[in-house]
This record gives sequence, C-alpha cells and structure tokens, in this order.
Amino acid sequence: MAKILLVDDNPQNIELLSLRLSAAGHETVEARDGEEAMKLLAQQAPDLMILDLQMPKVDGLTVLRTLKEKRIEVPVVVISAFATVERAVEAMKAGALDFITKPFDPTHLELVVERALERTRLESRNRFLTEEINARYHFVLGRSEAMAKVYEVMLRAAGGTGPVLIQGEGGTGKETVARVIQKESERAEGPFVAMQLAGLAPEEQEAELFGTPGRKGKVELAAGGVLFLDEITRLEPAVQEKLATLAATHGFTRVGGTTTIPADARLIVSSTVDINDAVRDGSFRADLRAALADSQIDLPPLRERREDIPELADYFVEKYNREVGRALSGVSPQAMDALTSYHWPGNVRELANMIERAVSTGRKDRIEPADLGIAVRGMVSARTPSGGPAFQGNYRQQVREARRQIVLAALTEAEGETPAAAEILGLSEGTVERLLTLLKIRR
Repeated sequence: MAKILLVDDNPQNIELLSLRLSAAGHETVEARDGEEAMKLLAQQAPDLMILDLQMPKVDGLTVLRTLKEKRIEVPVVVISAFATVERAVEAMKAGALDFITKPFDPTHLELVVERALERTRLESRNRFLTEEINARYHFVLGRSEAMAKVYEVMLRAAGGTGPVLIQGEGGTGKETVARVIQKESERAEGPFVAMQLAGLAPEEQEAELFGTPGRKGKVELAAGGVLFLDEITRLEPAVQEKLATLAATHGFTRVGGTTTIPADARLIVSSTVDINDAVRDGSFRADLRAALADSQIDLPPLRERREDIPELADYFVEKYNREVGRALSGVSPQAMDALTSYHWPGNVRELANMIERAVSTGRKDRIEPADLGIAVRGMVSARTPSGGPAFQGNYRQQVREARRQIVLAALTEAEGETPAAAEILGLSEGTVERLLTLLKIRR
C-alpha cells in the first residue's frame, strides 16, 4: 500500500480518484491547491503525488518547479483536462513522471500509478544498494589523499565500458576494487567471474578461459558482467594473443573449435608487477598491453597510507565481531601504535587476517599488543618511552633483525607455506628459502 497525495481544486475529481485508488489498496491524502499540497508534503511524506495542472493560487507547473528547486524527491503524475502536447512536454521537463488526461480511464490510471510506484521502488533500491556497496568496500578506499585519487579513477572506470588494469602489491585489494567498479557500473546485475592465473597450470589456461567443445569457459560465463583475471602477467604467450584478439574483436573460439563466438564480458585484470616492465622484458605482449590502456588504477601499499590504518582496523574489528559473535570495543592505543608503525608487507589482507585472529583469540575486551603478530608486537617493544625507536646494536645487526621480522611476518601470514610467503613479499620462492637459512628462521 502506498500513500498518495491528490492535488486538485475539483472536489468531484478528488472523490473519484480517492475511491479508485482506495479500492486498489492505497491510502490517499487530499489537497485543494498547490499551496496546500506543499504544506502536506512536509507533513505526510507521500509515496506519490497526482497533480492537477490548472488550479487557483499555485498551479501544477509551479508546484513541479518548486519541487525541483528545493530538491524534494517525490514522484509526480500530472492529470489535466487541458491536455496538449506542449503542456505535457513542459510538465515532463519540470519533473513529472507521467501525464494523463481528464476524463481518465480507471484502468489506465491504476496502470500509470503502479508504474510510477515501481519506478520509485527501483530507484530507492538502487540508492540503498549503492550505499551498502560503499559501506561494504569503504575499508579498501580509506580516507587518505592517495586513496581519494584512486577513487576518482575508479568512478571514471565504472562509467566506461573498456578494459581496466589494476596494479598493486599483493593484498592491496585489487579484486575488491574490481568488484566495486562492477557494482557502480551498468553491469551491476551481471555476473562477476574471477580467474586466478597464478595457481593455474599453463596448459589449463586456454581451456579454462575460452572453454572446450561442449563446455563454456570463463569468457562465456561472464557474459553481461565482468571477467576478472588476477595476475595477468602469468598468462601464457599463446593465450595472451587470443586474449588480445578478444579485446579487439569481442569474439573468440573455444579450444579445438572453429566457430567465432561473440563475447559480452567487460575485462578487468590485475597485476602485482608493473605490466610495462613485463612488456619491456618480452614476457607480455605489447598489443595486449595497449588493449588494457583504457583505464589504469595503481593501488598504493598500506605503508604509504598509514593514516588509513586506524579506520581500517576499526572496520575489521566490527566485521569480525559480527562474524564470530564477540563484542570487542576496539584496539588499545598501544596496539594501534604498533599497527601504524608496522610496515605491512601483506597490506590490507594481512591487516584483515591479523585483526580476525585477534578478535577470535583475544582474552580482553579490546585488542592489545599481545593479540597481534610477533612482528607487530615487536613494534611496541622496539620503541623508547618517548616514542622514538630504541636502536640497539650496530647498523648491520639492526638491518638483519628488521629483515628477519619482515620474513617472519610474511611466513606467519602464509601459515608456514613458502610459496604464499614469497607472494606476500614479492620475492621468488628460492630467495625466500635462502633468507630462511641466512636468518636462521625455523618454520
């Protein structure tokens, strides 16, 4: 049931409208002229207004223009016995959703009213979803100047239709940014299909991406939505060529097939390495890089936007409180000082995982330094009472200890798995293995 404000100086018209709309299950409120209508708007907050154009004192067009000037959001259906094309166009320009004439057909009136109410419901739902999305992904954006610039590029990308390249260290939120772009775009209702190239064998890439006879690949599954390819530089050269063709022609063939299939998926890709470096060393095709030049987003590491850490930490505390059924009040000043001092090799992902463990295992009503990882706890003990660093030993000893803490943190984050720790650190597995030996770190 909707509340509908009827505005007409003719009592008989008001009565007819009220009877018909009441029979359809709606509640009606009545006003005899535009001036009374403006007063009732503030008092009643109707879902819809049916407005006569020809009235004494304040006519219908004046009401429409006033609503527009004051940014009062209420859908309006105009009804008038003096209908002309010019007046209809004028009313629609002034903000009316629809226009019907007197004498009205009751069935047509109900159809117009339901159509206007449905449009209002859809607009309200879209506003709600947008607010929900912004709230859900706010932790990725933060409030720092660096992220404000990123957000501007994201909004421009969301308004476009071409491919998007997202670059940044591991854990900076590249996939989440891709999801935000989709949710803010005209493809919001379409599928989001993610493909992780890093963990896929070279011989499987083409089949997974383009499909085989009788089986759809990720490109087809993402039709009408977004195809997100994580770690695009891991793509094999032959598959890169096929992807470049897809980007240029919006068509592809399945593995072993000969028929060209049209593709309707927006391509968003990510990389933890500079894709231009990959082009220069010959591991990435220049034409595919050119196809990805439509929009590029570079996500800064967390250590370069430390001012976002307190808000991100509070967000994750609330998030994991809900998930595990706890009610921690937040992060203690000492623990927050340690969090903002830490270098975060795993970026936002590492912070999220650390807060999740702290919320799950913490024994007090808020997160204390003891609840954090070993490397982060060290940021508390390594500071003097004045807040400055407490250097102990010579320069080489300090550097060695710092390296050890960095590797320890990554290994802890990776739960002892060398490949995952290497990804967090941005190093090869062999380099990490050598560091474990050199720094005398046991798993």
